[in-house]
Order: sequence, then C-alpha cells, then structure tokens
Amino acid sequence: MLKDETYFIDSCDDVELNIKRESKLEFQLIYDDTKEIEAIMCIVQGLGADIRDPVLKFNMEYFASKYNVAVLSVNYHGIGNRPQTGAKWYLDDIDKLIFDASLKAINIKIPYNISKLNTFEEFYPAMNYLNKEIQKKKDNWDFSREYYLDLSVSLQLTNNEYQNYGIMQTIDMINTLLYVKTKIFKNSNLKTIVVGVSHGAYMGALSAKIAPWVIDAIIDNSSHVTLDGDAWRYIGFGKEVDYTEYFCFGTFHYFNNIRLCASEKTLWTTNKQSPYYFSPARKLIRETLNKDHLNIQAKYPNPKYIAYHSKFDEYVPLEEKEEYVSILKELGVDVEFTKITDNQQVDGKFIKNLTHGMGIPIKLLIKKHLPQILQEPLKDKTCKKEISYRCDDLIYTFKEENEQILLDVQKLS
Repeated sequence: MLKDETYFIDSCDDVELNIKRESKLEFQLIYDDTKEIEAIMCIVQGLGADIRDPVLKFNMEYFASKYNVAVLSVNYHGIGNRPQTGAKWYLDDIDKLIFDASLKAINIKIPYNISKLNTFEEFYPAMNYLNKEIQKKKDNWDFSREYYLDLSVSLQLTNNEYQNYGIMQTIDMINTLLYVKTKIFKNSNLKTIVVGVSHGAYMGALSAKIAPWVIDAIIDNSSHVTLDGDAWRYIGFGKEVDYTEYFCFGTFHYFNNIRLCASEKTLWTTNKQSPYYFSPARKLIRETLNKDHLNIQAKYPNPKYIAYHSKFDEYVPLEEKEEYVSILKELGVDVEFTKITDNQQVDGKFIKNLTHGMGIPIKLLIKKHLPQILQEPLKDKTCKKEISYRCDDLIYTFKEENEQILLDVQKLS
C-alpha cells in the first residue's frame, strides 16, 4: 500500500549571515510499505515549482509503486519564490526609486505617492494608471507603438524567507535524505539518488560538493556549474547592477505597456560595506566548477554522476559543463555524460528540443537510469564526514553530525 506523508523537521540556519531560521523544513515522502525499500530518491523541484505540483506527485507515486524506492521531494529554503508557488509582489526602496525616476524620465505624473506604495494591492492602481497614460502617448504617437516601460518589483518569498541561494537549499535536501534514511527507515545501507532539472539539477551537483559521502547517484539535466553569465541574477540583487537586464524574470502579465522586472527578496548585496556583501568567497562556494574544490571532493567517496546538456542551452554554455565533466573524469569519478549537439538527436519523445532542459520528461529520464542504479552494488562510503574548502578569504566546512549537515564558516586571518 502506498504511503503518502508530509513531514516538518528542523534543518539549517543561515550560518553565512548569522540568521536564525523561522520556518520548519517541509517535505513529502511516498513509498509502498509492502516493498523492501532499496533506495531513497529525491526529485528536486526547480524554479517555479514546489512539492504541491500534481505532475511531481504523479511521478512520485509511479516510481514508488513500480520500484523498490521511497520517493521524496523537499520544499527547501526559498522555494516559494514565484507567484505560482505563493510569493507576493511588493516594492522595496530601490523599486520605489526606480518607479519615481522612470516617471520623471518619460514626463508623466500620477496621482499617487510612490513612497507609500508597498503591497501589490497598493501599487497596482498606480501602475495601472501609468499604463493607461503610456497608451495615450502611444495613441498620439508621442511614443512608438513598440514602446514599453520597465519597472522594478520585488517578490516576498513564502514563510517570510529570502533567497540565500544554493547553500541552505542543498543542505535542506541532504538533511531530508539523512532524516528519511535514519529516522524513518532506520537503514544506513539505503542508496540515495538525487534527480533534478536546471536549478534542481544544480542542487544535486552541489550536494556532491557539500557531502559527497551522503549521495550515491545524481541524475542531472542542464545544471549550471558557475555563477558567471546569467546564473547569478537569480540570487535577487541584479537590480543593484541593472534592473532591466539582471532580473529574475520579466512579465507583461498585468500591464501591456509595462514590463515588471522581478527580483526575489534577498539579503545579499553588491555593497562591499554591508555585512551581507556577496563576496568572491560566497560565489566560489556555490560553484561546482572549481578544480581546487573538485580535487578536495574527489578524495571522498563520490556519487555516480549522470548528466545531459544541450549545445544550444541558452543559459548554461556547454563548454562549462564539458570542463566540469572532464575534471570529474580525470579525478576518477564515475560519469555518464550525454551531449545533445544537433537535431538528429531530437526524437520527439525523450529529447524534444535543443534548448535548456531539452524537453526531457523527468519520468522518462528516471526510468532510463533508475534500474541500472539500483542494480549497481552499494559503494563503501566509509570516510571522515567532514569536508572543507578555502574560498578566497573564508574557509567553509561542512560536517555531518547527528544525521544533519552543519556548516561552519571561518575568516582567514
């Protein structure tokens, strides 16, 4: 009989910013209690989805019923970062400054005090008024027909959380796997498998950096491996650089003449004087492509790594992924890497296109590799359950203690 249970457990605090976490970590677990469970598989949701996704539940139930696996998914820290997963629109001080400056730049006045517009319900009428005024100017040919105005807006994440990006999220996932293995099944010999697409796949790869001894296999579809290019804008402070280019996403959903350039609430900043400065060290620890760090990681029992990536991925260059995979192979990590480089590989069923994620259904991806992973012998994971990385002026140490991953960050003298 399938068991479908939701749990709320304690997980990590924000050690980097010295902030006590307010919320519990929520996860869903589905398994058949008549089966002899061989593995725990975590399907990691990416941006814009959480554990209440009906497609996710269908897939979890399918694999729990067809294989000897317990399947879980985690509402990791900051997962509620899109309107469809509960995030709420608001204007912060930077958004208000941009709103006011934009009005002056296009010489339009509105009967609203921008400084008092905070929530969506408060700023929507003001922007709607502005949207109509812009349309009037377009109708009079004061503006071209193609004109639209970019305005900056923010998203308050669910549970009063914020975007820490990568570290807390991945520790949450690892802590969930440890909890299920030791507290629910009480079996330290269960395999652990992590599957994800895009950001979910990135968290899978990052879990091998944070606690390589915990994970047995990673199935990665289109993860990023650095925070260069576009990746860093998802942290939320891109508007400090250029809100019209480095937003998390843009939408015309509410107004036809105004594009809302959305940024997630984050405490990270580009301000070097702030205690929340996103320094080079903060960036380095979040990147999986770092040869010095991979050399350290390779000294531990590492998970099997299965990856797919398209040459035409619009977000993550194939060359970066190739370099990452090449280093892993050089270091003796068991890697299966599939590059999608031309239309001949698009079969319409498994590979559906050449863009980010390649349209690969998560169900087919798992079905292709899960039987092989389950058949392979369990690796000996005996090692010191502690790993440290030097990142510029900081030392990051991850340690497993009492079935949880603890983080310690020390500044070099």
